[in-house]
Amino acid sequence: MDLETLKPRVAESLRTLEKQLERFVDVLAHRPVWIQVDGAATDRDAIRAACEAFGTIRYAMEDDVEASPVCLGVIAASADVIACAEQVNAAKVELKTLCAPLQRVRMRVPVRGEEGPTKAISVLRVILRALQWSDLNVHAAYRKVPVLAAPPRLIAYTRARTRSVYRKSVEEIATTLMNYEGPDASRDRARLASLSPRETHLALVREHYENIRANVAYTRLDRRGRGRVQLPAELPLLCPKGKDFEAPEVRFPVAEPPLAEVPLKRRALEIEQEPFLRSLPVHRYAHRA
Repeated sequence: MDLETLKPRVAESLRTLEKQLERFVDVLAHRPVWIQVDGAATDRDAIRAACEAFGTIRYAMEDDVEASPVCLGVIAASADVIACAEQVNAAKVELKTLCAPLQRVRMRVPVRGEEGPTKAISVLRVILRALQWSDLNVHAAYRKVPVLAAPPRLIAYTRARTRSVYRKSVEEIATTLMNYEGPDASRDRARLASLSPRETHLALVREHYENIRANVAYTRLDRRGRGRVQLPAELPLLCPKGKDFEAPEVRFPVAEPPLAEVPLKRRALEIEQEPFLRSLPVHRYAHRA
């Protein structure tokens, strides 16, 4: 893999996306729109929140690296705003097509303060570091501006907390650990080696996250003949604001209970509460042979 050839292509794709996002946010901020954003007291606050959510693709110093901006809302806008959003989405597709394969390839790079002299990271992260884009929020850069294909009559949000538990063999976990360096990884490899041969599987847990979706009922069928759709809704939904526009009914989600009050699924109840490893979210099963 020729990094020197890939670097300028990734750099150009990032510049294109940045340019299209700046143009979209500028147009959105200066055109008359109908807008509702969850928690916004005024239209001005709503526009500010929407523009920030659309335009943020870099992590701030205080941001959780697993989190991306979330803004629930609906915006009815003119055709030129919609066109700008489509250009942003085209730039996002181009970036993802180029970069997603690079996330699946890992290479070793020198590191400081670790047990070993090198660490395996994705080729994409190596390139981003070289381009001074190491703070790129890849998820935020990939996710599209949701553009509705027909005028909405009703938009009802749903918010669900999810916890995924994957049954993995000890060999699979050991193979994954080969890409990790440092004291924690070394101790984890020793812990795996100490398991009884009869304990063949462990649980890889992806912690709770919020899955926000919007159920949309159109005033008419869209071009694909659909009267209703459900789509991811971490960003405000955009829809055309024509001459006969009628504001849709928008139902934002009610507050969710704290995570401690959310009942766990059966598979989650079958694993030990405390992680078995430190460098990976791996747990032992509670009932072992």
